[in-house]
Amino acid sequence: MYNGTEFKRGSFVLVLDVIFKVLQTILTVITVLTIYKTVYKVIGLFFKARVYPETQNRHKFAVIICARNEEKVIGNLLDSIHAQNYPQELLQVFVVADNCTDDTARICREKGAIVYERHDPAHARKGYALQYAFKHIREDYGGVDFVEGWFIFDADNLLHPEYMAEMNKAFDTGEFDVICGYRNTKNFSTNIISSAYGFHFYRSSFAYHRPRQVLHSSTHIAGTGYVVRSEWFKDGWNWTCLTEDAELTYHILANRGKIGYCEAAEFYDEQPTRFRVSVRQRIRWAKGRLFVFFARGYKLFAGMFRRKTNKWSLYDMIFYGFPYGLFSGLVSIATFLAAFIGVAVSAGWEGIAQEYFTLSVLKTAGVALGLYWAQAAVTALLVAIREHKKIHCPLPKLIFYIIFFPWFDLMDIPLSIASLFMHVTWRRIVHEDTTRVEDIVPESVARARAAQEENNAENE
Repeated sequence: MYNGTEFKRGSFVLVLDVIFKVLQTILTVITVLTIYKTVYKVIGLFFKARVYPETQNRHKFAVIICARNEEKVIGNLLDSIHAQNYPQELLQVFVVADNCTDDTARICREKGAIVYERHDPAHARKGYALQYAFKHIREDYGGVDFVEGWFIFDADNLLHPEYMAEMNKAFDTGEFDVICGYRNTKNFSTNIISSAYGFHFYRSSFAYHRPRQVLHSSTHIAGTGYVVRSEWFKDGWNWTCLTEDAELTYHILANRGKIGYCEAAEFYDEQPTRFRVSVRQRIRWAKGRLFVFFARGYKLFAGMFRRKTNKWSLYDMIFYGFPYGLFSGLVSIATFLAAFIGVAVSAGWEGIAQEYFTLSVLKTAGVALGLYWAQAAVTALLVAIREHKKIHCPLPKLIFYIIFFPWFDLMDIPLSIASLFMHVTWRRIVHEDTTRVEDIVPESVARARAAQEENNAENE
């Protein structure tokens, strides 16, 4: 017969076993619900992105750039805008010099931009800077509809000379409320940190943007390089969390908008090259997306049952925003603790030593880590093969970066868990890469400038 202590131990182990099975069931359900992402990767690998038809319509756009002490790079962005194969009279550039202490504002004015200088260190964040800019633009111009669409860029971006022309084609179809361009990396080959970011964004094109375009579904906004129809800003900019791009994505889809993708519209940005900066940025991403998921995700879920159309986009975006890193980390910790305590209760410390500190367990953990590493490296290889025309990197370096890319994904779990307990604020990332667009695609720049000169001559 069991005595009282044995009975309690047995009951406790039973409860832990139930908890373990529930957690495993939840992970299995989520895996089944997101199996479609494997299909996305197949589509991204073998299907071509949509090419939008030529059009004689030239829409009028505004460009808005947020900059904080960006004197080293913002001039190159403005030069790439002036080098567009697109009528310059249809482009109006605005810059928010946000808490700047350098020559950012002066450089922008000298290059023809309208500059709004903002000084509010307590709210030094891109979302607040955009809110400030749109408030003053609406006051100065009587609204935002003096242009048809608004491009959002970061100061470190560069635009391919055909970027505006290609985005105009997609815009002219009238299908989309927002259109995202193809995000390339101008400093991919610097080190394993910048290259990992590059793979991350190439993978987004490969595994998300392109498949959704092929399936005529909505995609997501990722930071910068997108255009929004003016009517969405009639009340100004109202998305100010740590990840305003995710917040705007959820707002657009919850209000029956559609986010498109134009792969031919290529732009470049600078990625972090220091581990500390990368950690800080990714914790901010994790914290901001967690907030957006719980603050706005329920609207997407409710829309799935209320609407007759666009249900798939809502479903897809719920699982795009789902905090996988945090959930996987917490479930793994909970599962380990449940099993650990269960062994401790039933077999004592000797049982724990046999269960968790044996060579076989270490081998099992090593095999699991190796399999994960191999899977992530294979994904990076497929991305490199599919996007090779976009990647500017010597082959030996590229192979090295493919092998070491998995560290980037492995960091998701600890960083997501850390973000849950940390007070996260927006901090400036220093941009120092002075690459110009003519350094990347010199022939395209030359053709665009020749076309500009020809158009100017005809107008004269």
